[in-house]
Amino acid sequence: MTHHHEIGAASGSRAGPARDAARVLETLRHDAVTGLGGVLSGFWSAIEEQVRLAALAHHDYMVAQDERVAVLDLSQRALELATRYRKAIETEFDQWLADRPAPPVADGLSLMSEGELEVQLAAQQIIELMDHQFLHPLTALGERMDALAARLGIEGVHANPLRPEVAVVAFVRLFEADELPAGLRTMVFSQLDKRLPGILGEVYAKANASLDSAGIGPGAAAGQSTGRPAAHAAPAAAPVRSTRQDAAGEQWEPDGGVVPHTAQDFAVSSDDEDAPVYGPLSAGLMDVLAAHGHTPAGSSAPRGYRDLVREQLHHWREYRAQSPAADAGADGAGGPVLDMSQLLSVARMLQGDDSAPFARALVGDDRRRLGDVIRDELLRGLRELGVDTEQTPLSQEDEDAIDLVGILFQALFDANDLLLQARDIYGRLVMPYLKVALTDDSMFNQRAHPARRLLDAVTEACDGNVGDTPQDRDLLDQAGRVVDRVVDEYESDQAVFELAAAELRERLDQQRRRADVAERRAAEAIHGRERLQQARRGVDDMVASRLSERPLTAAVAFFLDRHWRHHLTQTWLRDGPDSPRHLAAIGVGDAMVQVDFDAAHALGTAVADELLALQVPLAECYSSCGLDANAARDAVARIIAALALPDTPRSVHAPQSPEVEDDVTDPALRLAGGHDALAFDPTIAARMRQLRVGQWLRLVDENGRESAARIAWISPLSHRLLIVNRRGVRRMVVSPEELAALVGAGRAVVRAVDAPFDEAMKQLWQQLNAANDPGNDAATG
Repeated sequence: MTHHHEIGAASGSRAGPARDAARVLETLRHDAVTGLGGVLSGFWSAIEEQVRLAALAHHDYMVAQDERVAVLDLSQRALELATRYRKAIETEFDQWLADRPAPPVADGLSLMSEGELEVQLAAQQIIELMDHQFLHPLTALGERMDALAARLGIEGVHANPLRPEVAVVAFVRLFEADELPAGLRTMVFSQLDKRLPGILGEVYAKANASLDSAGIGPGAAAGQSTGRPAAHAAPAAAPVRSTRQDAAGEQWEPDGGVVPHTAQDFAVSSDDEDAPVYGPLSAGLMDVLAAHGHTPAGSSAPRGYRDLVREQLHHWREYRAQSPAADAGADGAGGPVLDMSQLLSVARMLQGDDSAPFARALVGDDRRRLGDVIRDELLRGLRELGVDTEQTPLSQEDEDAIDLVGILFQALFDANDLLLQARDIYGRLVMPYLKVALTDDSMFNQRAHPARRLLDAVTEACDGNVGDTPQDRDLLDQAGRVVDRVVDEYESDQAVFELAAAELRERLDQQRRRADVAERRAAEAIHGRERLQQARRGVDDMVASRLSERPLTAAVAFFLDRHWRHHLTQTWLRDGPDSPRHLAAIGVGDAMVQVDFDAAHALGTAVADELLALQVPLAECYSSCGLDANAARDAVARIIAALALPDTPRSVHAPQSPEVEDDVTDPALRLAGGHDALAFDPTIAARMRQLRVGQWLRLVDENGRESAARIAWISPLSHRLLIVNRRGVRRMVVSPEELAALVGAGRAVVRAVDAPFDEAMKQLWQQLNAANDPGNDAATG
């Protein structure tokens, strides 16, 4: 519970070298705990899957069962283990600050069990590998930490609280060695060995950059004078995207599949002096930055993505006259500002309150922007607790966080097909995400951030989900439960986001596997209908040509139009149009036409011989139509009776009408012009024929709301495309020409689609640039 004195106590200035150093240390501690905590994000679920696969190959049932029981126990304790792990990292910082040595590790000469010895050797090997791999970043970081200690007035020699040993020993102390069966121990330390290097590299790069930007340690001044961030000083700097630029040539080449969120999209280079320092942003966002003239290649002082966005935010607020036009009041310049702890206290109280104001703003029931609603709710809470918000306004950084969260959530909601239940889920998440933005703005430019992964998972679960199947309703309920857990449990430990994201992602993966099966079945069903339609069209032409060539008796014409038609269709589908069986079936119809011709010319002997030769083929034809032996004999008798007399009436018969295809026109196609008056650009249609399975699209409904879609299958017969949403649910089946009509009408956009959060960040950037364009007076929503 928050007390009045906690909120009204602090205001004011943030100054002084010691206080600045303390804030830098707090930033280091926060970044280290958050970054290293990512080691356990989804860790046990990955081990659980390895155990399951190993059990399939195990010959010893009891060993496999022991491993399964042990990993299930660890999975159930995941939150407890993550909390203890973070606490161990924080304790290391406390001991560094208090100038106390860490508690000694168990003596290597003491008596150990076999399991303890194996764990210690594995841990020691990982520590040695990490020490060697990060030698240069650790050396620089150690010097800077010593300089930081001097500023804080701490004397003596201090062990770096970020050394690899801290992360590894904290992990080892999470469980007793003998808790893990031998096979499981190997899996656990192999997984740790895979995860830890990447996370340590990011932590060291971020720590060196933070200390360097604060002017702490050797080389800081030089770094500041050149304007080059300290991330370039360390070989293990956060990965940045390569400067490869797609050529804007004349030949159109669509982007296929999902934009890969892998290291292949980024290049880590300590030699490229002009490489941008945006951090691991998505490829799409990098392209948007470049399109708006913010490509730092060749620039003398590249700026980070955070600085670029904040600069745009400041211009945007000045343009909208919603805050002072200058930076006066930020960080205490020009007067006292509200302390962040006060704002966090109010946000903590609002976190469990009614989220309806935010939900109404998301769907447009409240005409105010979501950022304004958040700001009004915070100020109302502060005033209720006696804080004079006129005398102590929000700082520039806090204003930035509020507006970023507001625009981000609105962009996420508008860029996806989110329905009523999603509105409530998003509304409940606003305050927890505001608290994250206030304390850790790396959420906006670090794609691996746990809060970011959770929002991606929630969006994928809700996108286009109307809950019309038990699986969809279960997924919505699961999303609601994990969001409730975040709202109830989140204070400052981001492990809550990690565990919630891992749990929801596991459910999404399960549904993804079901959707894959559903996609294959839908593709098979569509392909089957198309083959049937193709066979019917071919058979219709053959039957029509035989009936229209000459007059026939009614019995022979009926046979050709019904039974022969069905038999031809069956042999086409089962054996193919060029198969001997299908060609033989065609010969049966031609033979019946010849029999009728001979009967008309009183060639009795020829007719009798031909009918005898046709007995077996006619029996097969009637059998494929489903007639039993008696019905088949009756049908043959009627034909013989009709052919017995040369003067039996004959006429040219019209074939039966072809069966109407049962495809339902998609509503979007009706809006684009429908099939009868389909207007499309032949050039665009030709481009649509170049698309391949996995290509992502953005579909726009009649209200202008966008949603992500993907090509799941392309018909080899008609080239029609099966388009599904993120969860694999069918959206439409269209031909290239129909898709070209949608593109021409602005109802579809063919481009690669990033993760939901990345898409929202692109829209955020585009909105800010559009609003800051002097020639554009459109309001930013």
